[in-house]
Amino acid sequence: MLTNMSLWAMAAATTDLPFLTVFVLGFGTVFVGLLALILIITLLGKILKGTNAKEAAKAATAAPAPQAAAPVAAAAEPEPAPEPAVEEIEDRESMVAAISAAIATVMGEDVSGIRILSITRID
Repeated sequence: MLTNMSLWAMAAATTDLPFLTVFVLGFGTVFVGLLALILIITLLGKILKGTNAKEAAKAATAAPAPQAAAPVAAAAEPEPAPEPAVEEIEDRESMVAAISAAIATVMGEDVSGIRILSITRID
């Protein structure tokens, strides 16, 4: 009478070759498919790049030659950057309540359990 262990050993001994065959065929199929996809994508990229280059060449020959720009009299001083506008919040209490509720929700606590000292806008 055969025990479970001996049955398992016999089954493992008889199925090693098919397992390895399936494993190798599976990996081989995947890698061949990936290589085919890489090849197809590369070829399509080259074809489309060539098509875009031809269209750009046609557009360049069809466009009139640009006229020479007028000479600049003097180098203009750069304009100073405008200062950011500070928005006045009409209902500040509602904004603070919404921010407090969001922070309390993320922290998993009650709103009364947190203390917000200041709120600063970061651009």
